[in-house]
Amino acid sequence: MSEAKPDSHSILIAIPTFRRPDMLSRLLQSIARIWIPHGSVVEVLVMDNDSTPQARALVLGIAETFPLRLSYAHVTDPGLSSVRNFGLNRARDFDFLAMIDDDEIPQRQWLLELINVQDATGADAVVGPVPRIVPDSAPGWLRRARFFDSPTYPDRTLVRDGYSGNCLLRIRSIQRLGITFDSAFNFAGGEDLLFFRELAQRGGALAFAAGAVAEETVGADRGTVSYVLKLHFRRGNTLSRCDLYFDKGWATAATRALKGVGLVARGCVRLLPYSFLQGRTGSVTSLCEVARGFGELCGIFGYTYQAYARRETARASHAGA
Repeated sequence: MSEAKPDSHSILIAIPTFRRPDMLSRLLQSIARIWIPHGSVVEVLVMDNDSTPQARALVLGIAETFPLRLSYAHVTDPGLSSVRNFGLNRARDFDFLAMIDDDEIPQRQWLLELINVQDATGADAVVGPVPRIVPDSAPGWLRRARFFDSPTYPDRTLVRDGYSGNCLLRIRSIQRLGITFDSAFNFAGGEDLLFFRELAQRGGALAFAAGAVAEETVGADRGTVSYVLKLHFRRGNTLSRCDLYFDKGWATAATRALKGVGLVARGCVRLLPYSFLQGRTGSVTSLCEVARGFGELCGIFGYTYQAYARRETARASHAGA
């Protein structure tokens, strides 16, 4: 592992959380053990996006013995973009904002590697890998497949797409580029995909830090066929929406439509042979292609899958109608 440069940085680690007290506690215990870049000042902020301050007591109790400055904020405006924009605003006086999701566990070198790659490349943003750990107790069909994998690259590679669950943002660059997380994606997901694509559109650079690993354990609620298919439908849906966000022309829509139809057709063709050769793993793999293709097609025609919609938000919307 390379050594961090002896430059002094001020870094805010922001953690969005929503009704995951056990995972949040485990994450904070891990952050307490991370290596701090030499000479840097690091603070941690927990952003509770629940309707009531459910995580306040937990965070304030941990803060009493936490080795870093740890603070709590109750973000009452619901949604993924809302809570991430709150973090951007709170980080305005810092050099960097690091974000990590409450269901992840960073390795000890996590923050150090993010800073190392930023120092080496001068990138405006850096993302690290988030390997999904499928527990041994999960169904065999789930363990044998790679439904949750995301792309990885050699260290310091400049990439186009990123995600906010494991990232480092240079605040000066974000302010200069004038980008935030779009509220239209509050409950759909993909707000981070759009954010990093907009960063690239405005001339920003995004680098990959291969050593900045934050692991995510796949919980039992995600180990179902229904969840996996919905995940791939959402991925296709948000991809179409992001494409059309930057170019609403017919050529972009037609290209995405062809890709969507191609995924549906390929998934259907593969369904029987894959099911015969690989059992349930093969059938779900094929159906995931179909789901992603349909998601892309629905996105083209204006449908937004609200994967993270909340019951209280839906009730409020209905009452106001």
